[in-house]
Amino acid sequence: MLNIYKSNKIEVITELLAKELIINPPFITEKLDVAVPNYFLGKWLWDQITISNQISALYEFKTISSYTEALLTKIFPAIDMGVWNFDSIKWGIIDSFEELNSYKESLPLSNWINKYLNNKKIIDGDIHNLTKKIANNFIEYLIFRPEMIANWHRYELSSRNLFNNLNSNEYWQPILYKLLEKKMPEKPPCLFMIDIINNIKKLQNEKNKIPRQIYIISDNNLSRLHVSFYSKLAEFTKVNLYLLSAGDNLWNRINSLEGEVDFSSIESKFNLNSSNIEKIFGKFGANYQKLIEETSNIENIKINNNSIYIDPTFSFTSEKDIPLINQIQKRLIDNSQDDFMINEKDESIIFREHFNQLSQLEYVRNKVIEILETCDDVKYSDIAIVSPQTSLIKPYLRYIFNNELINGQKLPYLFLEENYEDSSNVYNFLLDIIELANEKITLEKIEYFLSKKVNQNIFDFDIAEKNEIILILNEVGFHWGLDTNERLGEEKNTLEWCINRITLGLVYDEEFSLNNSNLKSFTPKNSSLDLNKWVKILVQLKQYINLLRGSFNYSDWVKKIKFILKKIRNFNENFNLDIYEINRILDNYLISSTSDQVIVLNVFREILITCINKLNYRNQSYINKILVSDIEKVRLIPRKIIFLINMNSIYYPRLSSNENINLLTKKYLLGDPSSFDREKYFFLELLISCRKQLIVSWVNNDKDNKILDISFPIKELINYLESFLSVKQRKSIIKYFDYEKEEVDNPNNSNFLKSQYSLLNKIDWEEKIYKCKDFKLSELIYWFKAPQLYWLNKKNISPKGIFNHHPDEEYVSNLQKFKLVTKVIQKLEIDNYDIIDELKNLNINEQFLENGIIAPRNSIFTKEKEIQNLLGSLAENLSKDKNIKRVYVKSNSNKEEYFISDNVVIELIHSKLSLKSLSEAWIKLLFISSLEKRITKTKVIFRKENQYKSEILQTPGQLQSKKILEEYINIFKNYSDKCLPLPPESTYKYVEAKMQLKNEKKAFSDKWIGNKTFTKGERDNSVIQMCFGNKKEGDFFFGNDKFDDLSFRLYGPLFEALKNK
Repeated sequence: MLNIYKSNKIEVITELLAKELIINPPFITEKLDVAVPNYFLGKWLWDQITISNQISALYEFKTISSYTEALLTKIFPAIDMGVWNFDSIKWGIIDSFEELNSYKESLPLSNWINKYLNNKKIIDGDIHNLTKKIANNFIEYLIFRPEMIANWHRYELSSRNLFNNLNSNEYWQPILYKLLEKKMPEKPPCLFMIDIINNIKKLQNEKNKIPRQIYIISDNNLSRLHVSFYSKLAEFTKVNLYLLSAGDNLWNRINSLEGEVDFSSIESKFNLNSSNIEKIFGKFGANYQKLIEETSNIENIKINNNSIYIDPTFSFTSEKDIPLINQIQKRLIDNSQDDFMINEKDESIIFREHFNQLSQLEYVRNKVIEILETCDDVKYSDIAIVSPQTSLIKPYLRYIFNNELINGQKLPYLFLEENYEDSSNVYNFLLDIIELANEKITLEKIEYFLSKKVNQNIFDFDIAEKNEIILILNEVGFHWGLDTNERLGEEKNTLEWCINRITLGLVYDEEFSLNNSNLKSFTPKNSSLDLNKWVKILVQLKQYINLLRGSFNYSDWVKKIKFILKKIRNFNENFNLDIYEINRILDNYLISSTSDQVIVLNVFREILITCINKLNYRNQSYINKILVSDIEKVRLIPRKIIFLINMNSIYYPRLSSNENINLLTKKYLLGDPSSFDREKYFFLELLISCRKQLIVSWVNNDKDNKILDISFPIKELINYLESFLSVKQRKSIIKYFDYEKEEVDNPNNSNFLKSQYSLLNKIDWEEKIYKCKDFKLSELIYWFKAPQLYWLNKKNISPKGIFNHHPDEEYVSNLQKFKLVTKVIQKLEIDNYDIIDELKNLNINEQFLENGIIAPRNSIFTKEKEIQNLLGSLAENLSKDKNIKRVYVKSNSNKEEYFISDNVVIELIHSKLSLKSLSEAWIKLLFISSLEKRITKTKVIFRKENQYKSEILQTPGQLQSKKILEEYINIFKNYSDKCLPLPPESTYKYVEAKMQLKNEKKAFSDKWIGNKTFTKGERDNSVIQMCFGNKKEGDFFFGNDKFDDLSFRLYGPLFEALKNK
């Protein structure tokens, strides 16, 4: 007999199974398998049953496919039931393409197959994606169309019966199946299942091979084949089917059509005339209930139905106190038409619109803290954050929840599906290096690669070192290209060329040039980096990239990856366990893969991701952590508080991508997979798993400020609720963005943090006296230019990190490329006696070509003239200073490069003059002036529009320079571990105005707030927002007498140096 247990609570199902296992325990030597929808629910059930029965028995929870495969193996021990897996089918399809091409019926695939054959059978991204799509379709045929597979198996290729019920453009599918079948040692498991269903009595003598009891926990997603198979087995053994169900009789309640459902119309998919929640979300569950009913009638199976629905409202003494979510859950059970009674303070279900992803996650964080502070019965492990695609929120959530400075504590969370990809530094390094090898090498891409924490861990460096090496690579002249191969024979300005220049600088103290070569030694100015270490890192990086460029078979790819893993192990022994595990996985996958086809790099990267993620999920601690997961994996696991986020139409529900060649779409049958309806049903399952509060949210804008729509089913649900809510109740339960005055409402600010992210709510003005002998000039310059950014980096906080686009995502127009001409000028050495002639005679077109700059035809002459004028103005400025020499000034551990003409320091800046560039020139002037009495000033040559101009910084004299420098060092040491409470731009304007006897507070506020119509204020800068927020007024800073003192100590001397020119 087939025993069916239906309940709206997974806790009830768990209790029933736990009691069943006590009444009918497995033998001591027996391992009991239980079929479950997914691994995650299985682990949760194992924990609950272990607690309930107070014994950890030998239970193993398997998916229905794995469970059925194991059961068939017991019945047919000589047959390998695992050969028809996805990978075997995929590679078998690829191996069959050439033979398939000989059949005229293969015409619909001829373009792809010919591309594959004409490309020396190299598997590129297009071929791999097509093969995956076909393989997924074949997997679905095995499960949901076993009769069709049986027909294909029965007839030979020469038989017209092979094409029964197919159109001519579909004939290639059974032919491909027959070619695939020839490569497999056994027929598919579904055919063995059909044999058992049709000849169940033959199992009479094999009863000992069937388990004494079969337990299946279903999520309304069993195929007709599985239902029939286990219904038949119920004639010989106990089969318990446990169903988590939102309610009974869903089929009749949503008025679905009998037998077949038409999916061709929009109205059918979206239920535009929905009058209840079941119609919006319940079709998938209704179809499943109908499937079991039909199958039992057809197969004449005796069913013992047990409905154990728990009234979610029974614990409340007064109807007016029953939360709305409990009333909705009850209506799903009994289909009552009673009016909802809603308390005005009821927040059990909330719908909330947010401006963008960041404000949404910000709200979640604040709400979590609020709930924990106000609800004594809620702990972290009672909360779940659920999304259609968790990968979209990972960087944001990690950043916000991990930031102790923002939260006052780290909020503990666990990504339920966090697997080897998330936890292995080595694995992520491999993915990153493969991605880098697949692209043109630029400085931006190297910086992006080095910015990732996993790669910093592999090579053992920090973010400060990364910033410095990027500056050095820029200074040494790196433009693009790994080596001469990538630049088609041109060595100059490649990464290899730069590495060689740095290496020469390490060998020779003085500037040195190799004979018959354009290589000149390079020694960075005042660098604190261990350049020997960095040369090794860059050489290894170059070696890995070159190694991975090309197309190879899987065996050769594995050898290359193992070579890189060995190098990593030699470089850093902290990753030996990771390396061992990856090697083991690659070896195991190699054994299962029979294909020797050549694979391009990006396809191998995808294969690597697939085989690595086949690892069993590691044991993770679930103790008191917020659960974060995709809807599909967590929807059945109960939680008191559930945040259902990112409910936008582009994410939920998803439409199938295989419909154009999937034969299942020809005619819908009950039990067929429908990702659209199934994902809609996920919402109902999540709803009945929520025990206290459900918060549903969506965003208005994506990361590029493109408008996003709310998910249509969620919109339908809101319309349904609004039909009986009062205006006041609507505003309480449905919170649209317009109601949220505290959220950012300016699209220009969408990439910035909100004001409550201020790390500095109270200013610490206290200072100590430090010794000023030991300091790094480079650090002092960096701090003086960007004191708040320096502090954030020291705290390992990167405010822009999670908002930056990958460099590949940026489109660079021809006009923007012209800005790269700066690099042409930077290559010229201004201490060269012929610099003026070189500037005047420079061939602009040749420089464009060398730097990969392609000008639009209609603007080439205009742009060439602009560049010539620009270079002419630079020559004019330089011609006023004769005999410019390069000198190196040393003091203790500091070494700085200068260009000097007589007693004047020359600073050349290839951008507009800013406080940052002035600050660097100023600190360098103080350093050299404190050591050399002859220096009188610095001439800062800078670019303004299409001309070079100059500005003078006057030295305060040797003694005063030393005194100011010591003052700066003391301030730096006081405010390097705590944030400098002076926003640089606004504070400088404050000092400037006061020294000019103007309104200093107005000057500060104008720069701080900006003009909303024309210019942004300094407080709109993301770094400044992180430190001070974007709503602080000027009084926050200059409300203390110490503001004046510190401001003038820092910026007063700089203003005097400019004033006294």
